[in-house]
Amino acid sequence: MNDKFKKGFDTICIKDDSVYAPTSHTTPIFASSTFIYESAEKAMDVFRGNEEAFIYGRWNHPNVELVENKLTQLECYAIDDLKAQGYLFSTGMAAIAALFNSVLKTGDTIIAQGNIYGTTVELLNTIIQERGVQVIYTDLDNLEALRELAKASKSLKLIYAETPSNPTINAYDLAAIATIAHECNALMAVDNTFATPYLQQPFAQGVDLIVHSTTKFLNGHGTALGGFLVGRDIDFMKQQVWKQRKLQGAMLAPFDAWLLNQGLKTLSLRMDRHVENARLVAMYLETHTAVNKVNYLGFETHPQHAIALKQMREFGGVISFELKGGLEAGIRLMNRVQLCTLTASLGTADTLIQHPASMTHFNVPKAQREQFGIGDGLIRLSVGLEYIGDIISDLEQGLA
Repeated sequence: MNDKFKKGFDTICIKDDSVYAPTSHTTPIFASSTFIYESAEKAMDVFRGNEEAFIYGRWNHPNVELVENKLTQLECYAIDDLKAQGYLFSTGMAAIAALFNSVLKTGDTIIAQGNIYGTTVELLNTIIQERGVQVIYTDLDNLEALRELAKASKSLKLIYAETPSNPTINAYDLAAIATIAHECNALMAVDNTFATPYLQQPFAQGVDLIVHSTTKFLNGHGTALGGFLVGRDIDFMKQQVWKQRKLQGAMLAPFDAWLLNQGLKTLSLRMDRHVENARLVAMYLETHTAVNKVNYLGFETHPQHAIALKQMREFGGVISFELKGGLEAGIRLMNRVQLCTLTASLGTADTLIQHPASMTHFNVPKAQREQFGIGDGLIRLSVGLEYIGDIISDLEQGLA
């Protein structure tokens, strides 16, 4: 298809660029560590940067480039004249580390929300701070306080958000936060894993950089790890971010990229079902006598419901809820469920349940967890694609 053919979101997900395998219906796995050239002159032009071609599997390969192009198109979908550059990584954390390492240097400051993925917090609290970067956690919902904090931070280089947040399911005003970052000559980055580009497009809100754990909804089947980082500044991405991946060896493997591509083909269909099942589970839990609070952006009573309405297509497939019995009630529930799978991940076809305080956020200091709403009784539920009656029945017997 030529560049003038405007493809729909689903078409971008499904169709592969035939340039990688012009005679094959589906793109094969390119299980080669390196690539060949027809002449010495051709090789010299490639290594000098005068001509583009694949060089070495640690640098790039056809399976990765195919999916990078798809994901970049999806994050830019229907945003007029927007160009961006994206790169796949071996894991979501590799993509996040590349983001921080590309933007931040000794003496710089990053402002991040406190209720983000536990391993991201651990990375900031250890390696990033050990490099001499100041890390400030704050509530990104308080925009005036954020603006004052950002203006007072003379070395501010990055504001980092995650919306919906993991695991408290808060939404943050991306357009407003991006404006504050730009007022201070800083960049704005967001983890868009929970929403995917199908439900939320941060570039449309003025965000500069978007990161994903492709392990989750984008793959959708729990079959492979992966991460993705895409940015508006193409020169920055090609020079700084690509260098991080090339030199640190954080390339996604061909088979994992192939599996990710297979998952993408059903992204919109899966997300529609995740969204609907999550809505029904949230409604069930809201009235349950064992539940103190349900974190679901679709409720009009949620403090950030209006923000989610403004910047999301739907409210997502992950919810969390606080049990009245605290930690003991959480352990009892996780030990009693039979359909829901007890595991630390999310975004797969089956329903996954976990206890953040003892699992994904175990290494986050208790005071920091509780300050940002991650209590001992909080349960995170990634609602799957099963028959909704079976999911609710399993929760019912688990909470009985």
